[in-house]
This record gives sequence, structure tokens and C-alpha cells, in this order.
Amino acid sequence: MKRKLLALVAVLACCGMAQADTPPGVVTALGFGTIDPAMAKTNAQARMLAKRAAQLDAQRQLSEQVKGIEIRAGSTVEEYEVRSDIIATRVKTWLQGTVVVDEKVYESEGTWVAEVTLGICLTNEADVCKQRESLEAISNAAKQY
Repeated sequence: MKRKLLALVAVLACCGMAQADTPPGVVTALGFGTIDPAMAKTNAQARMLAKRAAQLDAQRQLSEQVKGIEIRAGSTVEEYEVRSDIIATRVKTWLQGTVVVDEKVYESEGTWVAEVTLGICLTNEADVCKQRESLEAISNAAKQY
């Protein structure tokens, strides 16, 4: 477990997975969500549903960066022609300590759109991470055992 955590910290720190406006020491993922206002009872509910969808999308993308993604695919070929092509993806992980780095909710073309950027603190360098447990702190604690 300790080796996996150290490897994760090293990979995320060196590979530049952060976006341009990302605070130092934070790995981020941007999620999008939309909702048709007709599907909600009020505009406030529509905004919250779009925001929740964006948050879930960001969590999925963060999970893909941290844990990886399983891809299963299958194709059916008859007489040298592809008849069907199916691709399924799956992510299964545990995210703890994510932080909202940025969020926007706005109306566009009659639908509510939300953009949520979530992050995981690798270090306590950024202001948003000062009061949170970082992967670096978890790794250092694991070294003591």
C-alpha cells in the first residue's frame, strides 16, 4: 500500500496532469453537467442538478487519473465488415479529501450548464490545501510504521 501511494505521488507530481490555473501541489479534473429546465421543478433545482452532474463527472475523471480506467471492447465482423463495435469503460476507486477548486453554473441555449473543477492535494502548498490532509502527509505517516 505504501509503495502504491508513493508511486502515485511521484507519477502525479512529475507528469503534469494539472491544468494551467491549478494551484501548486493539486491534481485537478474538470467535470461538466447539464440539465433541461423542463426536467426540474424550479430553476434553483435545475442549477443544483447540473452542478451535481458536473461534480460526479469531475470525480470520475479524477478517479481515472488516480486509479486508471478499465476498458473492455468487442467487435463483430461479418464478410470483412464491422457489424457492431462496443466499448465499455469502468472506474472503481475510493476518493477521499477532494476539494472544489472552481465552479461555474450558467444558462446556455435554454439549459443549465455547470462546470466543476475538483482537486486532490498532493502537498499542503496551495491555500486550498493548508487545512487538509495531503497525499504527502499520508505517505510520510505511512513511513513511520
